[in-house]
Amino acid sequence: MQSDLTEFQTLVGRWLRVEPNRVLTITNGVNKNLRAMINDDDVFVRFSPASLHSKCDLAWEATALKKLRLLEVPCCEIFEIDGQQILGPATVNGVEYNALVNRTIAGPLLALVPADAKAFGCSLARLHRASVDLPLPQYSDHRAKRVDPVLDTVFRELTELEGTFQVDAKLKVGICHGDAWLGNAIMKEGIAVLFDFEFIKVGALAYDIATFIWALRAASSEEEGRVFKSFVEGYREECNNDFSEDELKSSLVRREINNIEFLSENIIMSREVKLATAQFARDTIDFVSSDEFAQFRWT
Repeated sequence: MQSDLTEFQTLVGRWLRVEPNRVLTITNGVNKNLRAMINDDDVFVRFSPASLHSKCDLAWEATALKKLRLLEVPCCEIFEIDGQQILGPATVNGVEYNALVNRTIAGPLLALVPADAKAFGCSLARLHRASVDLPLPQYSDHRAKRVDPVLDTVFRELTELEGTFQVDAKLKVGICHGDAWLGNAIMKEGIAVLFDFEFIKVGALAYDIATFIWALRAASSEEEGRVFKSFVEGYREECNNDFSEDELKSSLVRREINNIEFLSENIIMSREVKLATAQFARDTIDFVSSDEFAQFRWT
């Protein structure tokens, strides 16, 4: 694993023309995230496996971010190297990666508190509101899907459940962040600046709301009800979208389906992790069928 990181640091150093020892490793997961100083710029480099995000996907992401910033949506800023938006491909240990470079956002990560949730809601609403005017192509999901056998039964239950909700797929479609939770924003001068748009797509805006709910439930906070209400309050200050209970439930189930697919395709899971993932998925099934969901209604 360490040799992997050293090679990524070497790549970034060569591309940015800095010494590799000045390149810091931020996260070492499916994506490899590194940070470096180049002249007076502080930049953040995300390496994505080509099997997860093609070069076209990253180019689409970069184009979207540029257009969103022109519309004053609070989001990260693309940083070009020698006129290039996307760096790579580069192969490390037999895996092909492409890289996207952003300017680093100065500020603290958002916390699981009502004030930060409200700021996040405001920024997400500005993204959703601006998306209607963005002439961007429909996101194309080119990846083959597979599901781990341990998760197959609950996965099938989720797909069956998703089809039981009454949702008009044509309603409230626009630019969707794709992974909208508090960990994907930084507070800068009182504004939640969104980042990590790797799953940005044209899709149901309710999916972002459901992802926020999904992350709250995963955090198991006693404050989740208050945090969600503050999030809704911030969202409503910027955008008058309404989301039906069926829209949110259907999108929450879809978020769980996507999580199982992502883990199955990209993570080597221990049996304990597989069982925990299956249990959380079953809890989601029970949750959308219970009165407990009422605290997350869009009211």
